[in-house]
Amino acid sequence: MKKEIGQGMTTEYVYDLLKEMIFGWKLPPGQKININHLAKTFNISTIPLREALSRLHSTKLVVFEPNKGYRVSDILSRKGMEDLLEARVLMETNAVRQIIRAEGKHQKVAEQLNQIHQKICSIQLGTFDKEVLEFNQLDRQFHAHLMQAAENAFLFEAYEGMHCHLHIARFYHLRGAVDKEETVAEHADIIEAIRTRDVYRAENAVSKHIEDAKYRLLEN
Repeated sequence: MKKEIGQGMTTEYVYDLLKEMIFGWKLPPGQKININHLAKTFNISTIPLREALSRLHSTKLVVFEPNKGYRVSDILSRKGMEDLLEARVLMETNAVRQIIRAEGKHQKVAEQLNQIHQKICSIQLGTFDKEVLEFNQLDRQFHAHLMQAAENAFLFEAYEGMHCHLHIARFYHLRGAVDKEETVAEHADIIEAIRTRDVYRAENAVSKHIEDAKYRLLEN
């Protein structure tokens, strides 16, 4: 009999493990997912595995095809990534503008962003796939918090639905590294612009950060 940690924890563990495998291209784009084989490999039942795959399907990392099952989704094309990041520029520059213009909000948001920023700074180099996962999760938190703090529920829902950072993470394997050093410097500039309520600087810092990230992702 297979020993399981408990269905909730097992599903979360498998979900993170599959994400790590997808980000590291151990499950490459387009590959069919053999549920029975993975269940045997992970030494778990198929129940938490199917639940994890269902979650990954909602994030568009895997796709489900009737009568065929799950497969890993294709990565975005160059044009697709450019369009995604262009949408982010529009949404995030608007968000930072609204935060700064709202009375009494900028200092709190700057402090909250700085707390996430410090966690990114403290990431230790190690196993590449795990490093990508940790960096990507914290980077997502930073930008999602920026969007949420603007208090436009419709824009935030649209932003979350794009799953920007999951798409981005899959490009790190092609790049061979995460852009931690550059991201840390660019995030610091965004935080300082919010803290000083400099709308022009904040909009430019956000725009430059996303544009420079696009160059780093697509240069190779």
